[in-house]
Amino acid sequence: MTILEAKAKLDVPAVAARLFPHWKPATSCKTPWREDNSASFSVYDNGQKWKDHGTDEGGDAPDFLAKALTLSPEDGLRQYMEMAGAANAPKSLGNLVRSHDGDTSEKKIARSNWPTIDLASESEAQALANLRNLPLEGVRWAATDGALRMSTTGGHRSWIIRSACGRNAQARRLDGGVFELNGQALKAKTLAGSVASIPIGLFFDVRWLLVVLVEGGPDVLAAYGAIHRLGLLDRVQVCGMLGASLKLPSSAVATFRNRKTRILQHNDKAGYEAADRWASQIFNAGGKVDIWTPDHEGGDLNDVFRLPADEAEAALGEAFDFAKEAR
Repeated sequence: MTILEAKAKLDVPAVAARLFPHWKPATSCKTPWREDNSASFSVYDNGQKWKDHGTDEGGDAPDFLAKALTLSPEDGLRQYMEMAGAANAPKSLGNLVRSHDGDTSEKKIARSNWPTIDLASESEAQALANLRNLPLEGVRWAATDGALRMSTTGGHRSWIIRSACGRNAQARRLDGGVFELNGQALKAKTLAGSVASIPIGLFFDVRWLLVVLVEGGPDVLAAYGAIHRLGLLDRVQVCGMLGASLKLPSSAVATFRNRKTRILQHNDKAGYEAADRWASQIFNAGGKVDIWTPDHEGGDLNDVFRLPADEAEAALGEAFDFAKEAR
């Protein structure tokens, strides 16, 4: 996909719909990323251009995304092309989780041999929603956010949960089966060369003052499903760790300062230990943090979506009531 093809598919209003769900782009409107009392922002040229008359900044859709997420033009273009569905988006975003995170030259070589990672087709998104008993809109939202992709891994079509920087990815079979590795059956397969400690999601965007921290790929999807269902798209961001034994990297922890985080832990020993570890890290970094635990022993956030409708609604409301309290 060329940049011109991407722009024809994904204009400024389309990008804004993801980043600022309740903002209304127009030829005269308020600036979405700063206080603006005079409607000094314009979206024009059939949605292809924007200008902030208060700061004299402007540009096209990739520039809009870069400005909104405080990225360099190069990283903004890469994220934009990926959002548009380009399979050959330029690689970058390495600074989202910076150095000292365990990356090595050997891991970089291993990542160069990863299978092709694609956007989910509509049928694949529906199959995944059915598999995990999640709302289709939540699966779509995870894909829009860049956390969900698809690939053929080990000969099986698989759903991939991966970090925004592209250096941490974990696969699970779309048919619900397991991977075979050295005689062992694995529900999840971390792609070789992954930096396992890098979190999933756009949690580092500090314009969102509320964050949910979850463990594992299924709960990453479930968090997006819950945020969509509860109407919190413009209030809560997702941070996912792909392992209960991991610590949050220091560069990630720094982004939680002066924000409110709720850890949605697994109701088991590993889940309790992980939640205590992450809560301590966030608190010591100057963030506010609390923990929600599902009622059923061994349960997690994804399990909530398998409850009867009224029980699921009550449990989700409880899990995300910190967003209501923060209004």
